[in-house]
Amino acid sequence: MEDLKSRVAYLKGLAAGLNFDVNSREGKLFGQVIEVIDSLAAAVTELQDDFDDLVDYTEALDEDLSELEEDFYEEEDDDDDDEEEDDDDDDDDDDDELFSVECPDCHEIVYIDDDMLEDDDVVEILCPNCERVVFVNDDEDFECFDDDLDLSDNEDK
Repeated sequence: MEDLKSRVAYLKGLAAGLNFDVNSREGKLFGQVIEVIDSLAAAVTELQDDFDDLVDYTEALDEDLSELEEDFYEEEDDDDDDEEEDDDDDDDDDDDELFSVECPDCHEIVYIDDDMLEDDDVVEILCPNCERVVFVNDDEDFECFDDDLDLSDNEDK
């Protein structure tokens, strides 16, 4: 851009060296043309500076994004590897750890983990949707309300 500014300065010097009368028609024309060119050169220089700043900013953002992608995908890849290893080892254990119960009121499926029932205390499992008790372990005598329970007989009594 310095080249553009120097060329405009050369034109101004050339016009001054030609001793144009600034009051003549030709002098006014050349003076105005040189002023327009000078204004355009200043605008182009400002745009080029802004463009250079944007390029620097974009490169910085791209580097930051690359680092975040590496961190994110690296963790995800590690998690996937761990899950694959865990899946191979725990396929049989997963079936034993969870069981499901259907709520008789809203028919929501409630999953119960065996670990929740290992306590010696009485545990009541509530439906997260309607908050009805769907499972109670009462001193190792498990009471379960599932869809096999016929509620119509109980309502008549």
